[in-house]
Amino acid sequence: MMTYMLIKALHIVVMTLWIGGMLILAVAMTAWQKAPAAGMASSVRLLEAISGWNRKVTLPAMILTWITGVALTMMGNWPPSASLLLKGVFVLGLSALHGMQSGAMRRSLAQNTLIAPAILRHAAAFTLIALLASVVLVELKPL
Repeated sequence: MMTYMLIKALHIVVMTLWIGGMLILAVAMTAWQKAPAAGMASSVRLLEAISGWNRKVTLPAMILTWITGVALTMMGNWPPSASLLLKGVFVLGLSALHGMQSGAMRRSLAQNTLIAPAILRHAAAFTLIALLASVVLVELKPL
């Protein structure tokens, strides 16, 4: 039981780091769109720092979130349920969104111009909605 609780605590911590990193990426990319061309040098330095954080912290946190989430599911011996499957869909969507954010940030920095799919304009909102839905689904198990 103690191992389960430790893994659950780790899951919550790394999930928080992952979601925080995704929100930072969303806000940074929105700000970059609005930055004047004259201030691009300082914007690029900030975005390079955010990109480094994304590689070193956010991506590993996402991977650990998946690992600990699967471990908790297996340790908990939970029967398959609609709530758990739907949560998986939201987490998969968050993972895909993180990949799009990371790729857009990398390409943008390489070309010194914002190159991002239109869907990323709503990345922060989707991240928060998916987080809320995932937590409600796993804690309340409404389905």
